[in-house]
Amino acid sequence: MNEHLAAHQLNALADGELSGDELFQVQEHLAECAACTSGALAASLTKASAARAGMRYAVPDEFKERLRKLAAGGTGATKNSRFAMYTWGSIAALLLLGVGLFVTQREMQARSATEALVAEIADQHVAAMAANSPPQVISSDRHTVKPWFQGKLPFSFNLPDVLPADTTLKGGNLTYLSGQPAALLLFTIHKHEVSVFLTQRSDSPIATLLPRTRSGFAIHHATTPDLRIVAVSDVNPADLDVLLSALVQAQSTH
Repeated sequence: MNEHLAAHQLNALADGELSGDELFQVQEHLAECAACTSGALAASLTKASAARAGMRYAVPDEFKERLRKLAAGGTGATKNSRFAMYTWGSIAALLLLGVGLFVTQREMQARSATEALVAEIADQHVAAMAANSPPQVISSDRHTVKPWFQGKLPFSFNLPDVLPADTTLKGGNLTYLSGQPAALLLFTIHKHEVSVFLTQRSDSPIATLLPRTRSGFAIHHATTPDLRIVAVSDVNPADLDVLLSALVQAQSTH
């Protein structure tokens, strides 16, 4: 398979609809084609993002029925007598129940989105370490890596003039995180592989819910007024924080 994968093949791969032979051929092609690998990742993340976006809070049927009964009733004296049975305390209790259910649902959605984000981060880090193909931009020179991303992302970022001791920039990839375009910067610290994701900062509370570790990897994050930075590695967490601090400082010194 020499040509690039078609859109329907990428979608079928993301949906798990390829037959055994088709899957083998596609995987064989992805092992040699960085462009199609990026396309397959984008298709998969877009579908996951669309699925999460479809999650909306729905008022439980039980709560709607209780409110309906509260508002319902006959007319005149009958309606007044029924309404009189409800004190303001009981009405407040019903409203608090609704708010509580809403908050719980929001928390569950936030935690679900966080779990999905952590899975993306860990999977992409492992894929970057195991990939047969080199990074899309290969260089230890920040003057080469940073310009490569210009025009490919809806935001810009800076790289430190000087990296922490025994830290080397390897290059980077254009990727997606939570369905949003992201820069994936690849470093080594004491020969440990490090993946750093940079995305636009949002008001989402997901980043604050990120665990500090997952599957043996340290996952640390930081924010600037414009960016969210997430780093993952099996290196000493203190060394990971030093790199994060250098990246954060670089955003304000250029």
